[in-house]
Amino acid sequence: MDKVGIKEIAEKSGVSLTTVSRYFNKPHLLSKKTKDKIQATIQELNYSQDNVARILVTGKSNLVGIIFPQLHLSFYTELLNQLIQYGEEKDYSFIVYTSRDTREEELAMIDRLKSYRVKGIVLLSHILSPSDIEKLDVPIISIERSGGNYCQINSDNYTGGKLAGEKLIEDGCEVLIHINNGYYENWPSFKRIVGFELAVRNMPHETIIQEDLTDPYSEIASKAMSAIVGTLLDKYTDKKIGVFCSNDDIANMLQRDCIRRGIKIPENIEIIGYDNSPVSDYAIYPITSIDQNIPLMAQIAINSLETYIAHENVVAATLIPKKTTL
Repeated sequence: MDKVGIKEIAEKSGVSLTTVSRYFNKPHLLSKKTKDKIQATIQELNYSQDNVARILVTGKSNLVGIIFPQLHLSFYTELLNQLIQYGEEKDYSFIVYTSRDTREEELAMIDRLKSYRVKGIVLLSHILSPSDIEKLDVPIISIERSGGNYCQINSDNYTGGKLAGEKLIEDGCEVLIHINNGYYENWPSFKRIVGFELAVRNMPHETIIQEDLTDPYSEIASKAMSAIVGTLLDKYTDKKIGVFCSNDDIANMLQRDCIRRGIKIPENIEIIGYDNSPVSDYAIYPITSIDQNIPLMAQIAINSLETYIAHENVVAATLIPKKTTL
């Protein structure tokens, strides 16, 4: 550590050594006034904490690992923003990785995170099986992935899909469509399809699975969406179409293609996304979306690091009406 230590900080701040220790390790236990006083002293003394030394002494760190499948979807980027925001309140720092291609590469990446003595790992990738995860000797908090004996945070996907179908029927849509970039039946998000199809079972409907939509900002995805829209317009001439998309990014792609074709939204086609991410608010027509409460998911994840219990948290899904539905 620097020549200045926590003893000098305590003396100059007029607080105890225990209070200074809490400032570094459990700042949420201190009042804002106390934290501000200690922070001012730290700046005055030009103190720099040696985190490596702290890890060696305590065997613990304030580092948290996060593994995403990728970061180009709005859900993942907004979740990362929220995790950082809630983590800062507890003085956490984050090491962020995107998922690898094989099980062996993913396990090697987790071993690297464990070498930093991370408090835990927030896991969203689907590479490892539940049994693989259960064998890891580090707290795992999964978000929107298949379950096991560890801490899980999932949206009420079934209700979300059902709400989308019911809204489109209520608005007078004559044909109901679900567009998805791919799924496995053991993924929590598969229940979005189940809920939607149950809600629209007595109406003309279909589910379109197109893996080329996975990267919504690619030329491949744009061409795939254009082909889907063209097919739907040819098949359902003079019908009002209601479309439920598996995420807001796909819904935004659909909206852009409709605008290019001069299709009136929501008069001729209604669109519902999923996530209620920022892209749904900043689209040309703000997109009606199923809100899975990303801030709450992040808050639960951060709080679970302190009081880790292996159980499933199900976050309620609600429909947020905007400009792409009546």
